[in-house]
Amino acid sequence: MGTLKAVFFDLDDTVLKPRAFNPWAEFKKSQGLEPNLLIVDGIARRPPDEQAILHRRLLQYEQALSASSELREGMRELLGELVAMGLRTALLTNNHRAATEAALRKHGLAFALVLTREEAPPKPSPALLQRALAHFDLSPLEALYIGDSEGDLQAAQAIGLPVWFLATPHNSTLHPRFEYPMELLQALQQAWG
Repeated sequence: MGTLKAVFFDLDDTVLKPRAFNPWAEFKKSQGLEPNLLIVDGIARRPPDEQAILHRRLLQYEQALSASSELREGMRELLGELVAMGLRTALLTNNHRAATEAALRKHGLAFALVLTREEAPPKPSPALLQRALAHFDLSPLEALYIGDSEGDLQAAQAIGLPVWFLATPHNSTLHPRFEYPMELLQALQQAWG
């Protein structure tokens, strides 16, 4: 591996505490959207008059999730340690910018870079990750992506970016997978010393 210069994070179920249920699956079901598509892709298949309504509902839903979110235990400490090590951090999320900023304000978090679906196509597209690499002028082997889902895995693998996972009730097949942020930090220190 190259010299580690940055660590990128997903928001939901990674920086934020995982929920016992999948809120995105619930939203799709409640709005009659196809379960195997990204929400924004499902909305795009609807007639134009419905799209605007669904986008408003999605933003309201995301803002409610941000308001009720909890920070993953140990995340604040992990982020502090990474900054103390001189690593740059970025948050790359499929969420709307307004909902993302609300969650960051609620939990008093700051990242060197925050990218949302308004800046690039959502994961599993690698576009958000590519934008972050370009922003910091890094190659994929100079960064690490921390996520929680198959979409995170696909996005990172598409561009050769190393990817690790924080545990959720729904991702036991993804590896390397860590139960706690500080466990991940120890592995990071061992891998990149």
